[in-house]
Amino acid sequence: METGMIINKISHRLRRRSQAVQESIGISEAQGRILNYILAEGSRRNVYQKDIEEEFDLRPPTASSILRSLEKQEMISRVPDETDGRLKKLIFTEKADKIRLALEEEIVETERRLLDGITDEEQKMFLRLAEKMFHNLEE
Repeated sequence: METGMIINKISHRLRRRSQAVQESIGISEAQGRILNYILAEGSRRNVYQKDIEEEFDLRPPTASSILRSLEKQEMISRVPDETDGRLKKLIFTEKADKIRLALEEEIVETERRLLDGITDEEQKMFLRLAEKMFHNLEE
């Protein structure tokens, strides 16, 4: 009980912090997390809906709904893949690129506060343990 409770408390505080920034730019928490992923990953490689589903453990209809809303807000576009026209790449728009800095600053500041007073070794140990916990809950 104790472990799950503290993880939930941390998660709640993380959401509350990011919510303020996301609300100021007019997007929801889920949209913000996904948009940030597309902004970060999309500058390095092609990103597809399947990537969003896997990264955020979402069912296809849920991912599709969030991506549709980001399209309506002109934050992303879906364009045919050059090698397989059946696939649609998710690309961020100029509008999304303009808010990238606000999202990145919030993430960096939150990470800094999370790790305040924690050694590199403690951080590595926590990540190993959290990864094990995550895999223990796989269905």
